[in-house]
Amino acid sequence: MTIEKPELNSVTPVLDLGNDERNFRREWLRLAATASAGAMMFLLTGNPKKLYAQSKEGDIGILTAALYLEQEAVTAYQAGAESKLLSPGVLGVAVAFQSDHKYHRDGISGVLKSFGVEPKGPEKKYDFGKLRTEKDILRLARDRENGAVLAYGTLASNILTKAVLNFGANVLVDEVRHRTVLNAALGILNY
Repeated sequence: MTIEKPELNSVTPVLDLGNDERNFRREWLRLAATASAGAMMFLLTGNPKKLYAQSKEGDIGILTAALYLEQEAVTAYQAGAESKLLSPGVLGVAVAFQSDHKYHRDGISGVLKSFGVEPKGPEKKYDFGKLRTEKDILRLARDRENGAVLAYGTLASNILTKAVLNFGANVLVDEVRHRTVLNAALGILNY
């Protein structure tokens, strides 16, 4: 692995990974996301097999896990906004991202209802740790967005219902955009 010093206006990658290492990292991330999604599915439904079932029941399990992620994100952004630690610009972005998550939550709830399932509400309490600085809140949001990107990316290939897949793809785009903005705010390079 070679690390190069970035130059302004350069298109040279900062990190030059060989194909084997890139494939290993991609496979590791895919497995980590699958394990995370499987653990989430087990915690929410008690049945990790629902994650892989390409059926209406499988879609319901996936949607239930996604709804949990969206409810947690709405609550995390609310905690950040109420903390009084965010500068006006960051607060504006947090409110916009929270609005996206509310849209995702409502869309997922609507699909679950159309399947005859009453969506679960949010948890009574989430543990976000100590939020002492704006950077703590940015890290919290970035971690939630990264988890959502990995989960949606992994679960998408297991969705049977085309309308659910289309909605999930649009949500994934939002999650990637959110993570990218938060990475930039935290100085994390996306390569």
